[in-house]
Amino acid sequence: MKAYPKTSSGFSLVELSIVLVIVGLVLAGMLVPLSAQIDQKNYNETQRAMLEMRDGLIGYASSNGYLPCPDTTGDGDEDRDGGGGCVATEGNIPWANLGMGKQDAWGQNYLYRVNNAFANSATRFTLSTEPSMKITDTSGVTLALRVPAVIVSKGKSGAGAGGSEQENSDKDDNFVSDVPSAVAGNEFDDIVVWVPSTLLFNRMLAAGKLP
Repeated sequence: MKAYPKTSSGFSLVELSIVLVIVGLVLAGMLVPLSAQIDQKNYNETQRAMLEMRDGLIGYASSNGYLPCPDTTGDGDEDRDGGGGCVATEGNIPWANLGMGKQDAWGQNYLYRVNNAFANSATRFTLSTEPSMKITDTSGVTLALRVPAVIVSKGKSGAGAGGSEQENSDKDDNFVSDVPSAVAGNEFDDIVVWVPSTLLFNRMLAAGKLP
């Protein structure tokens, strides 16, 4: 009987390397969409929490006759001066006073800015009190005027380097709100929620806190 040479039925090193490369590419293709899904989930959860905070701010004003001051010490409680005004008009959200979470889905504290005239517990505000904050989109289009209070999450990127994100960190009355963008040099993933003055006034009138 003629003998035939034995052949290997397993993978060669070259074949095994090719298989590993293919598997790696497949896994990489799966990880990118998964990462995007997680980012979107965090974004949605944070935005939903911030809308609840907006309602909490309005509810606080409806009960007390004024908006809460920012937390400047990190304990979750608002900080006031001796005259009933705020120690600072910008700081952390007073989460303990509102009974809500203090951090967004990325573990960062929520920024909160309020017009001092709307937060003063001694003078309180009226229908003639003029709020000063303004909200625009990244192209400069005005989204809201006469805003008494704003909440900001700095998103996944944190403080960020883009001009629009810097506008939300420069401690003035102008804020930018828009959909996330990865445009080089002006990346943007801040989430901005504000208290509309008309909504605040209507709730206060319904609660009997305004004449």
